[in-house]
Amino acid sequence: MTQSFKEAFYFFRTNILSLSAYIFSIGLLVILLAQLLVPLFFDGTSPENINHETLRPFVQVMSLIIQPIYVGGLITLLFSLASNQKKGVFSCLLVGIKHWPYMLLANVITSFLIFTGFMLFILPGIWLFSRLFLVPYLVVLKKQTPFEAITNSYIYTKGYSMTILVDIVLLIIISFLFLLILSIFQLANIMLLLLFVLFFQTMAYVIYYRHYEILVETQSSLPENNEP
Repeated sequence: MTQSFKEAFYFFRTNILSLSAYIFSIGLLVILLAQLLVPLFFDGTSPENINHETLRPFVQVMSLIIQPIYVGGLITLLFSLASNQKKGVFSCLLVGIKHWPYMLLANVITSFLIFTGFMLFILPGIWLFSRLFLVPYLVVLKKQTPFEAITNSYIYTKGYSMTILVDIVLLIIISFLFLLILSIFQLANIMLLLLFVLFFQTMAYVIYYRHYEILVETQSSLPENNEP
């Protein structure tokens, strides 16, 4: 297990209550938004006519609205916890909402680039992911535009691809073993799996943040102001 993974896991474990409160708040936001959007998508549609195809547009719109807010707010929370500022969940969500247009654009562009890379025999997609994982952190913490963040992430992560990929592979292996245990003991259910996915994603962003810190400390070309 790498030193950066150990440090990220220690951070995650130490701040589990704050992170859990944030995840719970995001869950409430998802429920509230779903209540508002369901009538627009399924008004007059009988439950038996709702299937995967009819759900897809609804899920996509929900993701476009929630994901940028979730990531932007989480990055703000991670920064505040790491710098002992300990911002409240509501304040972090407000930052996520404030950065929503930029985070959405950054997410669309990076997702397109990575997806295109995956279509080119998978390995280019993995490589692009390892070069662009800093983008949301630069948008939120450095106030860079999506295009600046993409360019700078590519520059800052030069020669760093294997370092971040090793930690992500470790997280995937540990998660797979955890799911295997749940399956063996027949403990898996929809709510538990959803909770697992949320915590898995949060831990991944903690790992990215630790590598962001490492790269900020070792590259003096980054801007000085870190305040989101």
